[in-house]
Amino acid sequence: MTALQVSQADVLLWSKYYYVALTSLWTYDCILCMPDSVAFILDSRHGLGTLLYLKCSITPFVFMLLNMIVTFLPRGSSTLCRWIYIANICVGFLLMVDAECIFILRTIAVWERERRFMVFKIINMIAILLPIVVCFFQDIVPSMGECSIPGGIIHLDTKARSSVIAVYSLLAFGEFELLALVLYRGFESHGGWKIENRLMRGLMRHNLLYFSCSFAFSLGVILATIFLPFSAIHMIAETQVVALSLLVTRMHRDFWRSDRDSSSNDGVDLSLSAFMAVTPDVIFSEDASGPCPNNT
Repeated sequence: MTALQVSQADVLLWSKYYYVALTSLWTYDCILCMPDSVAFILDSRHGLGTLLYLKCSITPFVFMLLNMIVTFLPRGSSTLCRWIYIANICVGFLLMVDAECIFILRTIAVWERERRFMVFKIINMIAILLPIVVCFFQDIVPSMGECSIPGGIIHLDTKARSSVIAVYSLLAFGEFELLALVLYRGFESHGGWKIENRLMRGLMRHNLLYFSCSFAFSLGVILATIFLPFSAIHMIAETQVVALSLLVTRMHRDFWRSDRDSSSNDGVDLSLSAFMAVTPDVIFSEDASGPCPNNT
Protein backbone atom coordinates (compact mmCIF):
# COMPACT_ATOMS: atom_id res chain seq x y z
CA MET A 1 0.00 0.00 0.00
CA THR A 2 1.49 3.32 -1.03
CA ALA A 3 1.79 6.40 1.14
CA LEU A 4 -0.83 8.13 -1.00
CA GLN A 5 -3.28 5.27 -0.43
CA VAL A 6 -2.63 5.34 3.30
CA SER A 7 -3.20 9.09 3.32
CA GLN A 8 -6.50 8.79 1.46
CA ALA A 9 -7.63 5.98 3.74
CA ASP A 10 -6.82 8.07 6.81
CA VAL A 11 -8.67 11.04 5.39
CA LEU A 12 -11.73 8.90 4.68
CA LEU A 13 -11.66 7.44 8.19
CA TRP A 14 -11.37 10.81 9.90
CA SER A 15 -14.00 12.34 7.62
CA LYS A 16 -16.40 9.60 8.71
CA TYR A 17 -15.78 10.45 12.36
CA TYR A 18 -16.15 14.15 11.65
CA TYR A 19 -19.39 13.97 9.66
CA VAL A 20 -20.97 11.64 12.22
CA ALA A 21 -20.07 14.15 14.95
CA LEU A 22 -21.45 17.06 12.89
CA THR A 23 -24.70 15.21 12.17
CA SER A 24 -25.01 14.24 15.83
CA LEU A 25 -24.57 17.87 16.86
CA TRP A 26 -27.34 19.02 14.53
CA THR A 27 -29.65 16.19 15.64
CA TYR A 28 -29.01 16.93 19.32
CA ASP A 29 -29.72 20.63 18.84
CA CYS A 30 -32.86 19.85 16.84
CA ILE A 31 -34.24 17.58 19.58
CA LEU A 32 -33.20 19.97 22.35
CA CYS A 33 -34.91 22.96 20.70
CA MET A 34 -38.00 21.10 19.50
CA PRO A 35 -40.39 22.62 22.13
CA ASP A 36 -39.24 26.17 21.29
CA SER A 37 -39.52 25.50 17.56
CA VAL A 38 -43.06 24.13 17.87
CA ALA A 39 -44.11 27.07 20.05
CA PHE A 40 -42.65 29.54 17.57
CA ILE A 41 -44.33 27.91 14.56
CA LEU A 42 -47.74 27.70 16.27
CA ASP A 43 -47.83 31.02 18.11
CA SER A 44 -45.97 33.50 15.90
CA ARG A 45 -47.58 35.46 13.12
CA HIS A 46 -46.78 33.55 9.95
CA GLY A 47 -45.03 35.27 7.08
CA LEU A 48 -41.89 35.21 4.97
CA GLY A 49 -39.70 35.15 8.07
CA THR A 50 -41.42 31.99 9.31
CA LEU A 51 -40.97 30.30 5.92
CA LEU A 52 -37.26 31.10 5.91
CA TYR A 53 -36.98 29.82 9.48
CA LEU A 54 -38.57 26.50 8.48
CA LYS A 55 -36.21 26.14 5.53
CA CYS A 56 -33.17 26.86 7.71
CA SER A 57 -34.43 24.30 10.24
CA ILE A 58 -35.23 21.45 7.85
CA THR A 59 -32.79 21.85 4.95
CA PRO A 60 -29.66 20.86 6.98
CA PHE A 61 -31.09 17.33 7.19
CA VAL A 62 -31.01 16.99 3.39
CA PHE A 63 -27.63 18.72 3.24
CA MET A 64 -25.93 16.33 5.65
CA LEU A 65 -27.75 13.27 4.31
CA LEU A 66 -26.22 13.82 0.87
CA ASN A 67 -22.77 14.08 2.35
CA MET A 68 -23.26 10.99 4.53
CA ILE A 69 -24.30 8.99 1.44
CA VAL A 70 -21.01 9.82 -0.29
CA THR A 71 -19.04 9.01 2.86
CA PHE A 72 -20.71 5.77 3.94
CA LEU A 73 -22.20 4.23 0.80
CA PRO A 74 -20.17 1.03 0.14
CA ARG A 75 -19.77 1.68 -3.57
CA GLY A 76 -21.08 3.86 -6.36
CA SER A 77 -20.16 5.18 -9.77
CA SER A 78 -18.16 8.34 -10.34
CA THR A 79 -21.17 9.88 -12.08
CA LEU A 80 -23.40 9.27 -9.05
CA CYS A 81 -20.71 10.74 -6.79
CA ARG A 82 -20.51 13.94 -8.84
CA TRP A 83 -24.28 14.37 -8.95
CA ILE A 84 -24.52 13.93 -5.18
CA TYR A 85 -21.75 16.50 -4.71
CA ILE A 86 -23.49 18.95 -7.05
CA ALA A 87 -26.76 18.46 -5.14
CA ASN A 88 -24.90 18.94 -1.85
CA ILE A 89 -23.39 22.20 -3.09
CA CYS A 90 -26.77 23.48 -4.33
CA VAL A 91 -28.58 22.63 -1.07
CA GLY A 92 -25.82 24.21 1.01
CA PHE A 93 -25.85 27.32 -1.17
CA LEU A 94 -29.64 27.68 -0.87
CA LEU A 95 -29.39 27.20 2.90
CA MET A 96 -26.85 30.01 3.14
CA VAL A 97 -29.07 32.24 0.98
CA ASP A 98 -32.08 31.55 3.25
CA ALA A 99 -30.06 32.50 6.32
CA GLU A 100 -28.89 35.70 4.63
CA CYS A 101 -32.47 36.51 3.59
CA ILE A 102 -33.54 36.48 7.24
CA PHE A 103 -30.98 39.19 7.95
CA ILE A 104 -31.98 41.05 4.80
CA LEU A 105 -35.58 41.11 6.10
CA ARG A 106 -34.32 42.48 9.39
CA THR A 107 -32.29 45.13 7.63
CA ILE A 108 -35.29 46.18 5.54
CA ALA A 109 -37.37 46.40 8.73
CA VAL A 110 -34.71 48.55 10.42
CA TRP A 111 -34.79 50.87 7.39
CA GLU A 112 -38.59 51.12 7.79
CA ARG A 113 -39.24 49.37 4.45
CA GLU A 114 -38.19 52.40 2.43
CA ARG A 115 -38.95 51.75 -1.21
CA ARG A 116 -35.60 52.99 -2.51
CA PHE A 117 -33.72 50.92 0.04
CA MET A 118 -35.68 47.78 -0.84
CA VAL A 119 -34.92 48.27 -4.54
CA PHE A 120 -31.26 48.83 -3.70
CA LYS A 121 -31.06 45.63 -1.62
CA ILE A 122 -32.73 43.52 -4.33
CA ILE A 123 -30.31 44.80 -6.99
CA ASN A 124 -27.40 44.44 -4.60
CA MET A 125 -28.34 40.86 -3.71
CA ILE A 126 -28.60 39.90 -7.39
CA ALA A 127 -25.22 41.53 -8.06
CA ILE A 128 -23.61 39.35 -5.38
CA LEU A 129 -25.46 36.09 -6.07
CA LEU A 130 -25.04 36.10 -9.85
CA PRO A 131 -21.21 35.86 -9.92
CA ILE A 132 -21.35 33.25 -7.12
CA VAL A 133 -23.67 31.05 -9.19
CA VAL A 134 -21.47 31.54 -12.26
CA CYS A 135 -18.34 30.58 -10.31
CA PHE A 136 -20.00 27.44 -8.94
CA PHE A 137 -21.39 26.05 -12.15
CA GLN A 138 -18.89 27.39 -14.68
CA ASP A 139 -15.61 26.96 -12.80
CA ILE A 140 -15.92 24.83 -9.64
CA VAL A 141 -18.25 22.00 -10.71
CA PRO A 142 -16.57 21.29 -14.11
CA SER A 143 -13.12 21.41 -12.49
CA MET A 144 -13.80 18.83 -9.79
CA GLY A 145 -11.26 16.04 -9.80
CA GLU A 146 -11.89 12.33 -9.44
CA CYS A 147 -15.00 11.55 -7.38
CA SER A 148 -15.36 8.16 -5.70
CA ILE A 149 -17.88 6.53 -3.34
CA PRO A 150 -16.88 6.26 -0.55
CA GLY A 151 -14.48 9.17 -0.40
CA GLY A 152 -15.76 12.06 -2.48
CA ILE A 153 -13.83 14.63 -4.47
CA ILE A 154 -10.07 14.12 -4.44
CA HIS A 155 -8.88 17.55 -5.58
CA LEU A 156 -9.70 20.86 -7.27
CA ASP A 157 -7.53 22.47 -9.92
CA THR A 158 -6.07 25.96 -9.63
CA LYS A 159 -8.93 27.63 -11.49
CA ALA A 160 -11.54 26.05 -9.23
CA ARG A 161 -9.60 27.04 -6.10
CA SER A 162 -9.49 30.64 -7.31
CA SER A 163 -13.26 30.51 -7.83
CA VAL A 164 -13.78 29.17 -4.29
CA ILE A 165 -11.78 32.10 -2.91
CA ALA A 166 -13.86 34.52 -5.01
CA VAL A 167 -17.16 32.96 -3.82
CA TYR A 168 -16.34 33.16 -0.13
CA SER A 169 -14.92 36.67 -0.50
CA LEU A 170 -18.24 37.77 -2.03
CA LEU A 171 -20.14 36.09 0.81
CA ALA A 172 -18.02 37.89 3.41
CA PHE A 173 -18.52 41.20 1.59
CA GLY A 174 -22.31 40.76 1.47
CA GLU A 175 -22.50 39.95 5.18
CA PHE A 176 -20.28 42.91 6.07
CA GLU A 177 -22.52 45.19 4.01
CA LEU A 178 -25.63 44.01 5.91
CA LEU A 179 -23.86 44.58 9.22
CA ALA A 180 -22.75 48.07 8.17
CA LEU A 181 -26.27 49.03 7.07
CA VAL A 182 -27.81 47.91 10.36
CA LEU A 183 -25.13 49.63 12.46
CA TYR A 184 -25.40 52.85 10.46
CA ARG A 185 -29.18 52.93 10.77
CA GLY A 186 -29.03 52.16 14.48
CA PHE A 187 -26.53 54.91 15.22
CA GLU A 188 -28.26 57.41 12.95
CA SER A 189 -31.80 56.84 14.22
CA HIS A 190 -31.21 56.04 17.88
CA GLY A 191 -28.64 58.48 19.14
CA GLY A 192 -25.17 57.09 18.63
CA TRP A 193 -23.69 54.36 20.79
CA LYS A 194 -26.19 54.70 23.67
CA ILE A 195 -29.10 52.99 21.93
CA GLU A 196 -32.01 52.69 24.35
CA ASN A 197 -34.26 50.74 22.01
CA ARG A 198 -34.19 47.11 23.11
CA LEU A 199 -35.24 45.73 19.73
CA MET A 200 -32.54 47.63 17.87
CA ARG A 201 -29.89 46.55 20.35
CA GLY A 202 -30.92 42.92 19.93
CA LEU A 203 -30.83 43.10 16.15
CA MET A 204 -27.41 44.74 16.18
CA ARG A 205 -26.00 42.09 18.55
CA HIS A 206 -27.36 39.32 16.34
CA ASN A 207 -25.84 40.87 13.22
CA LEU A 208 -22.48 41.29 14.92
CA LEU A 209 -22.41 37.70 16.18
CA TYR A 210 -23.57 36.22 12.87
CA PHE A 211 -21.06 38.25 10.87
CA SER A 212 -18.20 37.31 13.22
CA CYS A 213 -18.95 33.58 12.96
CA SER A 214 -19.55 33.67 9.21
CA PHE A 215 -16.42 35.71 8.55
CA ALA A 216 -14.31 33.32 10.64
CA PHE A 217 -15.60 30.33 8.67
CA SER A 218 -15.21 32.07 5.31
CA LEU A 219 -11.65 33.03 6.18
CA GLY A 220 -11.01 29.43 7.20
CA VAL A 221 -12.30 28.18 3.84
CA ILE A 222 -10.14 30.69 1.95
CA LEU A 223 -6.99 29.75 3.88
CA ALA A 224 -7.73 26.04 3.49
CA THR A 225 -8.21 26.56 -0.25
CA ILE A 226 -4.73 28.06 -0.46
CA PHE A 227 -2.84 25.65 1.78
CA LEU A 228 -4.84 22.43 2.34
CA PRO A 229 -6.35 19.58 0.26
CA PHE A 230 -9.98 19.64 -0.84
CA SER A 231 -11.17 17.34 1.96
CA ALA A 232 -10.26 20.01 4.53
CA ILE A 233 -12.00 22.71 2.47
CA HIS A 234 -15.13 20.59 2.29
CA MET A 235 -15.18 19.91 6.03
CA ILE A 236 -14.90 23.60 6.91
CA ALA A 237 -17.54 24.57 4.35
CA GLU A 238 -19.93 21.86 5.60
CA THR A 239 -19.41 23.03 9.18
CA GLN A 240 -20.08 26.63 8.19
CA VAL A 241 -23.44 25.78 6.63
CA VAL A 242 -24.59 23.70 9.61
CA ALA A 243 -23.28 26.09 12.27
CA LEU A 244 -24.83 29.18 10.66
CA SER A 245 -28.19 27.44 10.19
CA LEU A 246 -28.21 26.54 13.89
CA LEU A 247 -27.19 30.06 14.81
CA VAL A 248 -29.77 31.87 12.68
CA THR A 249 -32.66 29.66 13.84
CA ARG A 250 -31.72 30.19 17.48
CA MET A 251 -31.49 33.94 16.93
CA HIS A 252 -34.88 33.98 15.22
CA ARG A 253 -36.55 32.10 18.08
CA ASP A 254 -34.81 34.14 20.77
CA PHE A 255 -35.84 37.42 19.14
CA TRP A 256 -39.47 36.28 18.99
CA ARG A 257 -39.49 34.79 22.52
CA SER A 258 -37.91 37.79 24.23
CA ASP A 259 -40.36 40.21 22.63
CA ARG A 260 -43.32 37.95 23.28
CA ASP A 261 -42.37 37.71 26.97
CA SER A 262 -41.84 41.46 27.34
CA SER A 263 -45.10 42.32 25.56
CA SER A 264 -47.30 39.62 27.11
CA ASN A 265 -49.02 42.17 29.32
CA ASP A 266 -50.46 44.13 26.41
CA GLY A 267 -50.73 41.20 23.97
CA VAL A 268 -48.52 42.75 21.29
CA ASP A 269 -46.79 40.30 18.95
CA LEU A 270 -43.36 41.61 18.02
CA SER A 271 -42.09 38.61 16.10
CA LEU A 272 -40.13 39.38 12.97
CA SER A 273 -43.18 38.45 10.87
CA ALA A 274 -45.29 41.06 12.64
CA PHE A 275 -42.31 43.37 12.45
CA MET A 276 -42.41 43.22 8.65
CA ALA A 277 -46.18 43.61 8.52
CA VAL A 278 -46.23 47.12 9.99
CA THR A 279 -46.97 50.05 7.74
CA PRO A 280 -44.04 52.06 6.33
CA ASP A 281 -44.81 55.00 8.65
CA VAL A 282 -44.13 52.94 11.76
CA ILE A 283 -40.80 52.93 13.57
CA PHE A 284 -39.42 51.63 16.83
CA SER A 285 -40.42 53.54 19.91
CA GLU A 286 -37.60 55.05 21.89
CA ASP A 287 -38.83 53.50 25.15
CA ALA A 288 -38.68 50.00 23.58
CA SER A 289 -42.33 49.37 24.38
CA GLY A 290 -43.15 48.57 20.74
CA PRO A 291 -43.76 50.28 17.44
CA CYS A 292 -45.18 53.78 17.51
CA PRO A 293 -46.15 56.24 14.75
CA ASN A 294 -43.70 58.79 13.47
CA ASN A 295 -45.83 61.67 14.66
CA THR A 296 -45.76 60.71 18.30
